[in-house]
Amino acid sequence: MKKQMLSVILPVYNEEKVLEKNVKIIMKALNKLPYDFEIILSEDGSTDRTAEIADSLENNKIIVLHNGGRKGKGAAIKNAVSRAKGDIVLFMDADLASNPKYTKQLLKPFENDVAIVSGSRYHKESKTQRTPLRHFASKSFNFLVKIMLNSKLSDHQCGFKAFRKDAVLPLINDIEDTKWFWDTELLVRAQRKGLKIVEVPIEWKEEPDSKFRLLDDTYHMAKSLFSFKIKQG
Repeated sequence: MKKQMLSVILPVYNEEKVLEKNVKIIMKALNKLPYDFEIILSEDGSTDRTAEIADSLENNKIIVLHNGGRKGKGAAIKNAVSRAKGDIVLFMDADLASNPKYTKQLLKPFENDVAIVSGSRYHKESKTQRTPLRHFASKSFNFLVKIMLNSKLSDHQCGFKAFRKDAVLPLINDIEDTKWFWDTELLVRAQRKGLKIVEVPIEWKEEPDSKFRLLDDTYHMAKSLFSFKIKQG
Protein backbone atom coordinates (compact mmCIF):
# COMPACT_ATOMS: atom_id res chain seq x y z
CA MET A 1 0.00 0.00 0.00
CA LYS A 2 1.35 3.38 -0.99
CA LYS A 3 2.26 5.65 1.91
CA GLN A 4 0.66 9.06 2.26
CA MET A 5 2.90 11.98 1.34
CA LEU A 6 3.77 14.54 4.00
CA SER A 7 5.24 17.96 3.23
CA VAL A 8 7.02 19.66 6.15
CA ILE A 9 7.60 23.39 5.74
CA LEU A 10 10.18 25.37 7.67
CA PRO A 11 9.95 29.14 7.15
CA VAL A 12 13.58 30.13 7.63
CA TYR A 13 15.12 33.50 8.42
CA ASN A 14 18.64 34.04 9.86
CA GLU A 15 19.00 30.54 11.31
CA GLU A 16 22.65 29.90 10.40
CA LYS A 17 23.53 28.75 13.94
CA VAL A 18 20.91 26.00 14.17
CA LEU A 19 19.56 25.19 10.71
CA GLU A 20 21.70 22.17 9.84
CA LYS A 21 21.39 20.68 13.32
CA ASN A 22 17.63 21.21 13.49
CA VAL A 23 17.00 19.76 10.04
CA LYS A 24 18.76 16.58 11.18
CA ILE A 25 16.54 16.45 14.27
CA ILE A 26 13.43 16.81 12.11
CA MET A 27 14.64 14.13 9.69
CA LYS A 28 15.14 11.74 12.59
CA ALA A 29 11.58 12.34 13.81
CA LEU A 30 10.07 11.97 10.33
CA ASN A 31 11.90 8.74 9.60
CA LYS A 32 9.93 7.12 12.42
CA LEU A 33 6.58 7.91 10.79
CA PRO A 34 4.63 5.81 8.24
CA TYR A 35 4.79 8.59 5.63
CA ASP A 36 6.81 9.45 2.59
CA PHE A 37 7.97 12.99 3.20
CA GLU A 38 9.69 16.05 1.89
CA ILE A 39 11.10 18.99 3.84
CA ILE A 40 10.75 22.43 2.27
CA LEU A 41 13.09 25.11 3.55
CA SER A 42 11.38 28.38 2.63
CA GLU A 43 14.22 30.85 3.07
CA ASP A 44 12.91 34.37 3.59
CA GLY A 45 15.60 36.89 2.69
CA SER A 46 18.16 36.02 5.37
CA THR A 47 21.06 38.41 5.94
CA ASP A 48 23.45 35.81 7.36
CA ARG A 49 24.67 32.49 5.87
CA THR A 50 21.29 30.78 6.16
CA ALA A 51 20.63 30.74 2.40
CA GLU A 52 24.03 29.18 1.71
CA ILE A 53 23.58 26.56 4.42
CA ALA A 54 20.08 25.73 3.19
CA ASP A 55 21.37 25.20 -0.35
CA SER A 56 24.05 22.84 0.97
CA LEU A 57 21.35 20.68 2.59
CA GLU A 58 19.27 20.20 -0.56
CA ASN A 59 18.82 16.58 -1.65
CA ASN A 60 16.05 14.22 -2.75
CA LYS A 61 14.19 14.82 0.54
CA ILE A 62 14.98 18.50 1.12
CA ILE A 63 13.76 21.27 -1.19
CA VAL A 64 15.04 24.83 -0.84
CA LEU A 65 13.03 27.89 -1.88
CA HIS A 66 14.31 31.46 -1.79
CA ASN A 67 11.64 34.11 -1.44
CA GLY A 68 13.65 36.99 -2.88
CA GLY A 69 13.69 39.21 0.19
CA ARG A 70 12.17 39.45 3.64
CA LYS A 71 8.43 38.95 3.13
CA GLY A 72 7.32 37.40 6.41
CA LYS A 73 6.49 34.03 7.92
CA GLY A 74 3.07 33.82 6.31
CA ALA A 75 4.41 34.60 2.85
CA ALA A 76 7.16 32.01 3.28
CA ILE A 77 4.62 29.32 4.21
CA LYS A 78 2.25 30.27 1.38
CA ASN A 79 5.08 30.11 -1.16
CA ALA A 80 6.06 26.65 0.05
CA VAL A 81 2.47 25.35 0.09
CA SER A 82 2.19 26.12 -3.62
CA ARG A 83 5.13 23.77 -4.23
CA ALA A 84 4.24 21.10 -1.66
CA LYS A 85 3.51 17.61 -3.00
CA GLY A 86 2.09 16.22 0.23
CA ASP A 87 -1.47 15.14 0.92
CA ILE A 88 -0.84 16.62 4.36
CA VAL A 89 1.16 19.81 4.87
CA LEU A 90 2.83 20.51 8.21
CA PHE A 91 4.75 23.61 9.23
CA MET A 92 6.91 24.31 12.24
CA ASP A 93 9.27 27.05 13.39
CA ALA A 94 12.87 26.48 12.34
CA ASP A 95 14.16 27.14 15.87
CA LEU A 96 12.22 24.03 17.01
CA ALA A 97 10.46 25.81 19.85
CA SER A 98 7.89 23.05 19.27
CA ASN A 99 9.49 19.67 19.87
CA PRO A 100 9.42 17.62 16.60
CA LYS A 101 8.90 14.39 18.53
CA TYR A 102 5.26 15.50 18.86
CA THR A 103 4.80 15.27 15.09
CA LYS A 104 3.18 11.84 15.50
CA GLN A 105 0.55 13.31 17.84
CA LEU A 106 -0.03 16.20 15.44
CA LEU A 107 -0.74 13.82 12.56
CA LYS A 108 -2.86 11.24 14.40
CA PRO A 109 -6.20 13.13 14.21
CA PHE A 110 -6.11 12.97 10.41
CA GLU A 111 -7.27 9.38 10.76
CA ASN A 112 -10.68 10.98 11.34
CA ASP A 113 -12.50 13.65 9.34
CA VAL A 114 -10.20 16.52 10.36
CA ALA A 115 -9.00 19.37 8.13
CA ILE A 116 -6.50 21.11 10.43
CA VAL A 117 -4.58 20.01 13.52
CA SER A 118 -2.93 22.71 15.59
CA GLY A 119 -0.56 22.42 18.50
CA SER A 120 -1.77 24.28 21.58
CA ARG A 121 0.47 25.54 24.35
CA TYR A 122 -2.65 25.87 26.49
CA HIS A 123 -3.79 22.27 26.26
CA LYS A 124 -3.90 20.76 29.74
CA GLU A 125 -1.38 18.09 28.71
CA SER A 126 1.10 20.48 27.07
CA LYS A 127 4.53 21.22 28.51
CA THR A 128 5.63 24.81 27.99
CA GLN A 129 8.47 27.06 29.09
CA ARG A 130 8.25 30.80 28.46
CA THR A 131 8.76 34.15 30.13
CA PRO A 132 5.82 35.66 32.05
CA LEU A 133 5.71 38.62 29.67
CA ARG A 134 5.44 36.44 26.56
CA HIS A 135 2.83 34.32 28.32
CA PHE A 136 0.74 37.37 29.19
CA ALA A 137 0.99 38.81 25.68
CA SER A 138 -0.01 35.49 24.12
CA LYS A 139 -2.94 34.88 26.47
CA SER A 140 -4.20 38.42 25.89
CA PHE A 141 -4.01 38.06 22.11
CA ASN A 142 -5.80 34.72 22.12
CA PHE A 143 -8.51 36.15 24.37
CA LEU A 144 -9.08 39.02 21.93
CA VAL A 145 -9.28 36.63 18.97
CA LYS A 146 -11.90 34.54 20.74
CA ILE A 147 -13.96 37.57 21.77
CA MET A 148 -13.67 39.62 18.57
CA LEU A 149 -13.67 36.87 15.95
CA ASN A 150 -15.71 34.22 17.80
CA SER A 151 -12.95 31.62 17.60
CA LYS A 152 -13.35 28.44 19.62
CA LEU A 153 -9.64 27.65 19.80
CA SER A 154 -7.22 28.23 22.67
CA ASP A 155 -3.96 28.93 20.80
CA HIS A 156 -3.86 30.59 17.38
CA GLN A 157 -0.17 31.45 17.07
CA CYS A 158 1.63 28.24 17.93
CA GLY A 159 3.94 27.57 14.98
CA PHE A 160 3.18 23.85 14.85
CA LYS A 161 0.24 23.07 12.56
CA ALA A 162 -0.77 20.60 9.88
CA PHE A 163 -3.61 20.46 7.39
CA ARG A 164 -5.08 18.45 4.56
CA LYS A 165 -3.95 20.27 1.45
CA ASP A 166 -7.10 19.59 -0.55
CA ALA A 167 -9.32 20.98 2.22
CA VAL A 168 -7.30 24.07 3.10
CA LEU A 169 -5.70 25.15 -0.18
CA PRO A 170 -8.83 27.08 -1.29
CA LEU A 171 -8.45 29.25 1.83
CA ILE A 172 -4.76 30.01 1.38
CA ASN A 173 -5.18 32.56 -1.40
CA ASP A 174 -7.77 34.45 0.67
CA ILE A 175 -5.36 35.06 3.54
CA GLU A 176 -4.23 38.68 3.41
CA ASP A 177 -1.60 38.78 6.14
CA THR A 178 1.96 37.81 5.22
CA LYS A 179 3.55 37.89 8.66
CA TRP A 180 2.77 36.59 12.15
CA PHE A 181 -1.03 36.98 11.97
CA TRP A 182 -1.11 34.46 9.10
CA ASP A 183 -1.71 31.51 11.46
CA THR A 184 -4.62 33.22 13.17
CA GLU A 185 -6.24 34.26 9.92
CA LEU A 186 -5.96 30.70 8.60
CA LEU A 187 -7.68 29.24 11.67
CA VAL A 188 -10.43 31.87 11.78
CA ARG A 189 -11.22 31.54 8.07
CA ALA A 190 -11.24 27.74 8.39
CA GLN A 191 -13.70 27.86 11.29
CA ARG A 192 -15.98 30.18 9.33
CA LYS A 193 -15.97 27.69 6.45
CA GLY A 194 -17.00 24.92 8.83
CA LEU A 195 -13.75 22.95 8.60
CA LYS A 196 -13.02 20.62 11.48
CA ILE A 197 -10.03 21.71 13.59
CA VAL A 198 -8.44 19.79 16.45
CA GLU A 199 -5.94 21.13 19.00
CA VAL A 200 -3.38 18.72 20.45
CA PRO A 201 -0.85 18.96 23.28
CA ILE A 202 2.76 19.78 22.51
CA GLU A 203 6.08 20.40 24.19
CA TRP A 204 7.11 24.02 23.60
CA LYS A 205 10.09 26.02 24.82
CA GLU A 206 10.71 29.70 24.17
CA GLU A 207 13.99 30.03 22.32
CA PRO A 208 16.30 32.94 23.24
CA ASP A 209 17.05 33.60 19.54
CA SER A 210 13.39 33.64 18.51
CA LYS A 211 12.68 35.94 15.56
CA PHE A 212 9.46 37.09 17.24
CA ARG A 213 10.00 40.68 18.46
CA LEU A 214 7.66 41.12 21.38
CA LEU A 215 6.76 44.82 20.98
CA ASP A 216 6.90 45.25 17.20
CA ASP A 217 5.29 41.93 16.30
CA THR A 218 2.64 42.13 19.02
CA TYR A 219 1.70 45.55 17.66
CA HIS A 220 1.51 44.12 14.13
CA MET A 221 -0.69 41.24 15.27
CA ALA A 222 -3.05 43.53 17.18
CA LYS A 223 -3.28 45.87 14.19
CA SER A 224 -3.95 42.93 11.87
CA LEU A 225 -6.59 41.57 14.23
CA PHE A 226 -8.54 44.84 14.23
CA SER A 227 -8.11 45.21 10.47
CA PHE A 228 -9.47 41.72 9.88
CA LYS A 229 -12.44 42.44 12.15
CA ILE A 230 -13.27 45.61 10.24
CA LYS A 231 -13.00 43.93 6.83
CA GLN A 232 -14.46 40.50 7.59
CA GLY A 233 -16.63 41.05 10.64
